[in-house]
Amino acid sequence: MVFVTAYVTNVTTGNILEKRKWHSAVRCELPVHPDIIAVTPHLDNRGWAHSYDHPCSGGEWCPYACISGKLMNQWNQNSIAYVHPDKEQGGLYCGEDGILQISFPDRDFCIEAPAKLATINLLDKHVFICQTVLPGDEGMRIPNRIEPGQNLGLAVPDWRYWSSTAASYYINIPGYEVEEACVWGNNTVPAGNWAPYVLGLNKREDGEIFATLGWNPIWIEPTTPFREEVPEFGARIICEGVGCHDTQCEINPAVNKANEVSAGANGLIGVGGAAACIVTAPQTAQLRIELF
Repeated sequence: MVFVTAYVTNVTTGNILEKRKWHSAVRCELPVHPDIIAVTPHLDNRGWAHSYDHPCSGGEWCPYACISGKLMNQWNQNSIAYVHPDKEQGGLYCGEDGILQISFPDRDFCIEAPAKLATINLLDKHVFICQTVLPGDEGMRIPNRIEPGQNLGLAVPDWRYWSSTAASYYINIPGYEVEEACVWGNNTVPAGNWAPYVLGLNKREDGEIFATLGWNPIWIEPTTPFREEVPEFGARIICEGVGCHDTQCEINPAVNKANEVSAGANGLIGVGGAAACIVTAPQTAQLRIELF
């Protein structure tokens, strides 16, 4: 574990061994780095990928958000399994003295994802696709803002990432801002944890990529007031090239009702009874997701 205490607040070098640390007498401040996105920095989390009312305090692990296409590359090096409390110990450790500690000095804060899913926004408003924090509390706090007409690469982890976990994303209704789209809200607003669609991405050791698109289980819960509503936008996964498997996977508001997907044998009923579909692609094919 490396400890750095300094007045330096901006780091651009690639070698973490040369990095200084930031400290606060009471709380630990988020490092300023081109790969790190400050999540709601004007709220009490002060940019960390915590809930908006949760500061980075002494004695806890504080996760952070990386720019689109990159993955957080720091966590407790002794936490290797998807069990409590290991799975909550991502990011940097804030010491009781208010000094941040880097668990892996030879790593940078963020790492380029081994694969990226091209994500195309065909709508006339921006869309936030929010990735869950893992290792962390699995809140959907890592923002990916996609402008109209933009093609953005979403990070796809492989088997070498922390505990071989996949990336999970929440696809928000167009137009919502990050303060509602990438927070754990409540069922009065169809955003954040109550966003309509979810996406799962991972890459196997043989190079095959799995993409799962489906309804958010919380959207269809009996206590959700808008559970029967269908958003006015859709999402579809498209595979092109040699070796595509199970290529129809779509949620189309013109065709599908709430908790319905358009799929073949790749359709399934997942957690909480939510409908979903899976598309797989080998290295000879390319996947993309379109929002329409």
